[in-house]
Amino acid sequence: MKIFFFVISLFAVQISTFAQISSDPEAKVILDKVSAATDAMEAIHIVFEYRLTNKAENINDSSMGELSLKKDQYLLSFMGLEQISDGENVWTILTDEEEIQISEMDFEDENAVTPSNLLKMYETGFIYQLLAKVGNLQTIELIPEIPGDVDYIKIELLIDTAVNQIKTLKQFGKNATESEYIINNFSPCIISDNTFKLDEKAYSDFEIIDLR
Repeated sequence: MKIFFFVISLFAVQISTFAQISSDPEAKVILDKVSAATDAMEAIHIVFEYRLTNKAENINDSSMGELSLKKDQYLLSFMGLEQISDGENVWTILTDEEEIQISEMDFEDENAVTPSNLLKMYETGFIYQLLAKVGNLQTIELIPEIPGDVDYIKIELLIDTAVNQIKTLKQFGKNATESEYIINNFSPCIISDNTFKLDEKAYSDFEIIDLR
């Protein structure tokens, strides 16, 4: 799942501006509660919608996805592909091509986006600011501490403070592209570790390409 994430003269000014901004302690408290609630679940099943928009380029796309997550292990169905990971290896199943690619998880790559760190990517590298709150829904703005290291301007999280869960994550790109993950269902589940290994017998007609 390395499908997402995200000129520069403008940011030379913004770096010095952000350096004078400190995180809102209330925002940090809310995010810590979200992390604690997520960590308390042994496994999670998520149904989500991904939206990609760029008005200037007339882009307005959306895709549905499902994710089952247990620590660094996951099952992902998204944008026409299936992925299985046991926390060390990733099997990417390309059904139309009748092909399976095997790769390793790269934990040393700080910029790598995997389902397991997507839900907690906000924990480091950001300045937190509280925005609007409607009922239990609190918006928190994440400003990157080092804007030149990323290709987006900011991220907005919509959090349900009644259950300490992220409802949406919206990223504002430097190229005016906005990408948004809308979580339609987020629930604990029970899932065996054996689920996170590919049954190659079920894909006997597929070509297997080992990239490890």
